[in-house]
Amino acid sequence: MYLYIKPYLFIVLMVLLAGCMPEMPVTSTITIEGDGLSVPVNKDLYGLTIEEINHAVEGGIYGELIRNRSFEDGVLPLHSRYDASRNLLITPNGWTLPFVPSDSVPGWHKISSHTYLYPDNRELMHTKTKRSLFVSVTATPQTERGGVVAEGYKGIPLQKGERYRLSFFIKGATIAPKHIHVTLEDPAVQTVVSDTYIASTQYEWKKQEYVFTAKENIQDAVLTFSSDSSVMFWLDMVSLFPEKTWKGRSNGLRPELMEKIADLTPKFIRFPGGAFVEGYTNGTFPVWHETVGDLSERRHFWNIWGYGTTNGMGYHEYLQMCEDLQAEPVYVVNSGVTSQSRRPRYEDITAMPQLVKEALNAIAYANEPADSTYGSMRAKHGHPEPFHLKYIEIGSENYGYEYARRFRLFKKAIQETYPDITVISSGHLNHLLRTDWVDHHFYANEYFFMTNHDRFEKFYPRRTPSVFIGELATANQETAGTQQAAVAEAAFYIAAERSPDAVKRVAYAPVLGNANYEYQKFPFIFFDNRRIVLTPSYHAYRMFSNYRGDELLRTEVETYRKPAVTFGCAAIEMFDNSYEIEDVAINNQPVETVSVRSGGWKVNDRKLIPDANRWNDVLIGDSTAYNYEFSARIRRTKGSGPIQFHIRDNGRRGDQAAFIGMSLGGENSELYQRAGAVQDSLVAPLPYSFESHRWYTVRMSCYNDVIRCYVDGSLIHEVVLPPLPSLVSVATFDQQNQMIFLKVVNTTQHEERTELVINGVTVRNHASAIELFASPEDRNTFEYPEKVTPQEREVTFPMGRAMIYTFPPNSITLLKLEVN
Repeated sequence: MYLYIKPYLFIVLMVLLAGCMPEMPVTSTITIEGDGLSVPVNKDLYGLTIEEINHAVEGGIYGELIRNRSFEDGVLPLHSRYDASRNLLITPNGWTLPFVPSDSVPGWHKISSHTYLYPDNRELMHTKTKRSLFVSVTATPQTERGGVVAEGYKGIPLQKGERYRLSFFIKGATIAPKHIHVTLEDPAVQTVVSDTYIASTQYEWKKQEYVFTAKENIQDAVLTFSSDSSVMFWLDMVSLFPEKTWKGRSNGLRPELMEKIADLTPKFIRFPGGAFVEGYTNGTFPVWHETVGDLSERRHFWNIWGYGTTNGMGYHEYLQMCEDLQAEPVYVVNSGVTSQSRRPRYEDITAMPQLVKEALNAIAYANEPADSTYGSMRAKHGHPEPFHLKYIEIGSENYGYEYARRFRLFKKAIQETYPDITVISSGHLNHLLRTDWVDHHFYANEYFFMTNHDRFEKFYPRRTPSVFIGELATANQETAGTQQAAVAEAAFYIAAERSPDAVKRVAYAPVLGNANYEYQKFPFIFFDNRRIVLTPSYHAYRMFSNYRGDELLRTEVETYRKPAVTFGCAAIEMFDNSYEIEDVAINNQPVETVSVRSGGWKVNDRKLIPDANRWNDVLIGDSTAYNYEFSARIRRTKGSGPIQFHIRDNGRRGDQAAFIGMSLGGENSELYQRAGAVQDSLVAPLPYSFESHRWYTVRMSCYNDVIRCYVDGSLIHEVVLPPLPSLVSVATFDQQNQMIFLKVVNTTQHEERTELVINGVTVRNHASAIELFASPEDRNTFEYPEKVTPQEREVTFPMGRAMIYTFPPNSITLLKLEVN
């Protein structure tokens, strides 16, 4: 027998049954103290570092469409040499980087086989140039035209109806003038896509200018100089600029890229680097006065990232960009020490007064009135009013005794002449005051950023100098640009926002990257000649920088914290062969093979034998292991240097390095964790007397989140690694809009059903939410540029009940809560 229920009664019954079902439990609680003690928000926290890296400037935001416009790519820096077999530049100190043959002309090629090209270092436009391009066309009635093609940056993008300003210097090889046809063309079908300009050569250098109008939309056009008759001529300083630039400025910037930067509302711009400022030998870093004024006279050099730089976007253009963005300029100068990770060159200390004077003159150019020496130079370049530079950084990623000597010279002179200028150190130095600023760079993996969500509350007491984060990004090549990277970085932004007394500025880097070239570091905006892609990291940064509030509210999070477990090999690192190493084992199993990361090692009968006078670094065991014991017997046979033992080493170096290490052999033994260039002590250093010519048995064990270190059977270090929190949050109050901005990062792969407890004030039950969520591996691409983008929605909380919000997995959420 069946019971019949009328349809409307069935619906009522289902509603009643649904109401009886138990709600999913709350897994986290966020408590906001709305009426407690608050501190002012640091309104100037978020900014950017704009550096010439990844063709971010030339081939990027700088409007110039011609690559290698002055033909100086291939000019060797002073005292460097070229290894033709490997296409490498070798610096005076032996560091290498990619280079091109001296007779090559990157970005240019000949039209036909009866054209001859070569870079000429004798027929020069003026004394500040090093080369011009000689072009010889041998034509007959049977041959096609000859000449030269400028490729641009893997093509020249044109928009139909838009105007493009051409300028170039040309000299003929004969007194009788010759005619050269100059056009923009589609190389695929060899058709002209603009009007034609006919240049006439003279027997001296002459500048010629013309404005093209594009006839078609094309992304990979080329600029051609051609003739159907025999002719010889020289070219120099060939420039093609779109008439439409950002803010309409001459020698200006690419508007579509600059609008994406402006959308971030950066409060400051750190420029022009970065490693670009460090250089690698004399003459390979920018000096301000060599980057202003006449474009044809600016200094060209082969930069530290392995391509040519014209400095067309120079000191003045950077200052103008900052003004147009309404962002404070933070100018970085070379410290007299080139990149210390690339076999550095130290400027003689007796020559430092000249470098210090250059810094003072740069400040004068930016700040002095128009009737002063350097102010009048600025006015001549089109900006009579001062730029009001307030911040200058000395060096980038420099450190140590030699840097400290040079930094003190800069700081003393600048503070005496311009006491209102903040002088920023690029490394921690002794005797710095609480009011001093020190630049910290954080390139690290996701684990580091997530576990350091409270870093500045734990590690930076009030008496330490203020933190200026000049560069920050996820360094892992596989995950950079993914949602996982954005979530990790957002957790670290929360650390900065929660500590306004300690952290003065945060700059993302690198910002830009031209996808037509290999990235040195992954950017959060990448582009080609026609498309722009914004990564999840960009969207996360915008969510944080655009919603700041006025007062920082006390916020407590009760949430699950899971043990943080990484994986990787064991390793040994040291200089020279000053230690004997034997009985090397993983879980008591003898090590038979190793992977040499640097230096030289031999494995012989359970002994590791390093090479003399080299930095020796060797990986041992399984790269996927996480729970194991690493052991060895060691004896120091000479010197007094330390030896480093690693566990859970990911096998990478530089910004991507990650491992847990223990040092022995110095005055102290230290257990530390390394992420990129950041090294944090896990426990207080232990005074440990280490004797030479004596055998020690060393053991390091990792089991889940517990690390233990033993020497001769005695436990000397033990630590539980910091856990990964499920939720991280920060809250601020916007006085004008009477609104609480609650930013929450869910680091887990599941939803977090969370109760929001707001004490001291009442909020409306209606709120707005912006959520950025996706699978950890999801990223935006040219094919799917909006796969991961912020989603906005309205939220209504039930009246008279607890405020429950479910944060999506692997997400960043901004809740806008209106205060009654």
